[in-house]
Amino acid sequence: MRFLTLIVLLVLLVGAGLGTLINVDPGYVLLAWGDTSIEMSIWVLLLGIVLVFVAMSLTLRFIIALNLPFRVLGSWQQTSRIKRMQLQTRQGLLALADGQNVRAEKKFLELAPTTSQPIVVLPALATAMGRQGKTAEAQKVLNQLVTEFPGTQQLVHLKLAEISLFQGDDDAALNALQSLHQLNPRHAEANQLLLDLLQRQQMWPELINLLLVVGSHNQLSQEQLAQQQQLAYGRAFSATRRQDGSAAKSSLDQLHSLWSKAPKSITSHGPSIITYTKAMARVEGDTAKTTQVFIEQTLKLQWLDELVLEYAHLPLTDVQKSLNKAEAWQANAKDSAALQLTLGRLCRRLELWGKAQDYLQASITLQASKEAHAEMARLQHKMGHVDAAIEHYRLASVF
Repeated sequence: MRFLTLIVLLVLLVGAGLGTLINVDPGYVLLAWGDTSIEMSIWVLLLGIVLVFVAMSLTLRFIIALNLPFRVLGSWQQTSRIKRMQLQTRQGLLALADGQNVRAEKKFLELAPTTSQPIVVLPALATAMGRQGKTAEAQKVLNQLVTEFPGTQQLVHLKLAEISLFQGDDDAALNALQSLHQLNPRHAEANQLLLDLLQRQQMWPELINLLLVVGSHNQLSQEQLAQQQQLAYGRAFSATRRQDGSAAKSSLDQLHSLWSKAPKSITSHGPSIITYTKAMARVEGDTAKTTQVFIEQTLKLQWLDELVLEYAHLPLTDVQKSLNKAEAWQANAKDSAALQLTLGRLCRRLELWGKAQDYLQASITLQASKEAHAEMARLQHKMGHVDAAIEHYRLASVF
């Protein structure tokens, strides 16, 4: 109330002041145009300007009021069109999710020319086409998308890979995924698809390299990463074959290089160590010196029964020296049935029949196995003990 009173007083004071100024000196303004001239007081001119401004403002408001129904109608039409497009997009996506690819294609084809969401509609349209075997048409739609929106290149590669995988075309899927990987090595979904595809294609070196990238970006848990690496390295080692001449040297170098770059989940994993050792022995063939040294060095750090058993199968150049080293291992692994079996085999190779029998019997006592009984049977047969040999062959068949 006080504020309103102050405003009224202020208006009265301003009016009184203006009235005083008009009475004291009304002033004058002369407007001339050719032979016509108009003379008026300055206050009349100001009042005229105000009246013209008010008239123009009212006229503008009237014009806007006349156009309002058309704008309301246009807005309603635009809203209705957007709602219809959203409904049709939703229906198309649901049809695609339900496997109704023909229906989905029809919905998206109707939407494609006028859609405001081409990044949603066009990939879905390509997917619907691709699932029906219309690969060329799907490729054309995706090319249109990447042409109009260059930033969708990764999306296009991913969709091409998904379509190719759906059609069972692993080669095309591999090309698309590798192209996407070059654009964005951190693309988690593409990396997962590529991991599965490389494993299915048995491309172990490529899988090993990809696992390094995936591991560096923490896209797998440590346990999952270790399992994948153990599978990939194990298969890569197992795929190594014996070759002759310079090819054997090259193959052995590649094997050593693969092992030297392997993570701890491989170099400390028993089965991986065994697989690598067998691969190295296979490549070396009749001269397994490198394999022999590797086994001897590894057993100093980590005892593995299977590694000890592999030692006895090597083409050792100095069996007596190797026997001495193996006997020294008893200080740390005297209760290892595998070590006693290995000692027995080495003694048999040196024709130390009695000593071989003692070691083999010790192995059977510690832990009877098919290998120990079979080795004992061969030894007894060699010594002329036919009945004992038959009994051990029978016991070997039990396992």
